[in-house]
Amino acid sequence: MGGMIRYEWKKIWGSRLTQLSVLGCAVFLLFSAWANVSQVSAVDGQGNMVTGIQARELLKQTQKSQVLTQENVEHIMRGYLDEAGRIYEGEGDPEAASDQVRQTVYLPQRDLYDLIACAYYKWAGNETTDQVFEENLGKDFYKARRETSEAYVAHLESRGVITAEEAAYWNARNASIKEYSCGYCKGWECVLDYMPWAILIMMIVCVGTAPVFAGEYQSKCDSLFLCMKYGKSRLPMAKIITAWLYASAVYLVITLLCSGLILFFLGAEGSGLPVQLWRVYDAPVSYQVTMWQAFLLELLLGYVLTLSMMAFTLWMSSVFKNAYGVIVVAFLLLIVPEFLLMAGQGYMLHHILSLLPAKIMDFSFIDYTAYSVGGKVFSCLSVDLVVNGAAAVIFSAAGYQVFRKHQVNQ
Repeated sequence: MGGMIRYEWKKIWGSRLTQLSVLGCAVFLLFSAWANVSQVSAVDGQGNMVTGIQARELLKQTQKSQVLTQENVEHIMRGYLDEAGRIYEGEGDPEAASDQVRQTVYLPQRDLYDLIACAYYKWAGNETTDQVFEENLGKDFYKARRETSEAYVAHLESRGVITAEEAAYWNARNASIKEYSCGYCKGWECVLDYMPWAILIMMIVCVGTAPVFAGEYQSKCDSLFLCMKYGKSRLPMAKIITAWLYASAVYLVITLLCSGLILFFLGAEGSGLPVQLWRVYDAPVSYQVTMWQAFLLELLLGYVLTLSMMAFTLWMSSVFKNAYGVIVVAFLLLIVPEFLLMAGQGYMLHHILSLLPAKIMDFSFIDYTAYSVGGKVFSCLSVDLVVNGAAAVIFSAAGYQVFRKHQVNQ
């Protein structure tokens, strides 16, 4: 079996198309990772903007680690209002004063102020930071956050995206989130923003695995292999094991390499901070995990989905006679749902699309899709992992059976 696996491994990597696609994807994703680093920006106390490594150093100085107790939240809000009020009083032109407040007060601590302000927005609000702080100074921060999340959940329920039972599930999860800390974690934020690019890795995995069975049909070697002693048992199993190893190696090496590049330049500080600090402009995050745990979950989610796509490609490879046809169908499965997501959809279609790559790779811990099964409610993250993990096993087994029972010369 070991010799067969080594032989199949050399066959996959011996393809010039596979070599070029993996190399091209790796170079492009490394460039994208560097682009994420270079686009990081920060503003100092004088309103001057810096980017890249300079921004990292400035953010580390300004984003101090602190627990967001009610007392600290009120202190931050009062400090902002006092400084803004001082500028408005000293500047005769209200418009010029507003610009100065934005440049010298708001932007240097934008992430912190937005984190606090978003808790009071009641979702979909259009108030400015000044208005939010003035109206809510002294109000309970975490109570306001729960009310904002409940408003968002009610909005989703009114649109038919979730049911009343699922709405209660998300409200309970949001209510369980207690006091958390904030600080510098820009490296982890950029890594999490980068993870959706893994869909490109799935494409090159499909390119490498498409000829595993179909290539034997095209070369007419299937008639020879299936007549061999282990042609209907060990050989197809070796092909499947090799495909799993290939998909695992390509996904993990490229993803970890690019993530490591981002953390090398931006730093790995803040790994223990809550994921609630990420994507504060969007819906409230209901998952009670740290940045490091969020990265592991997204890494696992992308890995399981890559294996699922690889297994589906293997099954098609065992059914189709042409490897290029397999690649086309796999690419369509990866790309077409992205356009369906842009159109309006009902509850059922939305939940079906949420199990496909285009939707899953956009997962950012603000997805409130849930699945009701047997009177229990499960998050989309749990269901995505289970369904795609099962699909990886089922399609691999189906490919094994189709190839070993294939009738040659037909």
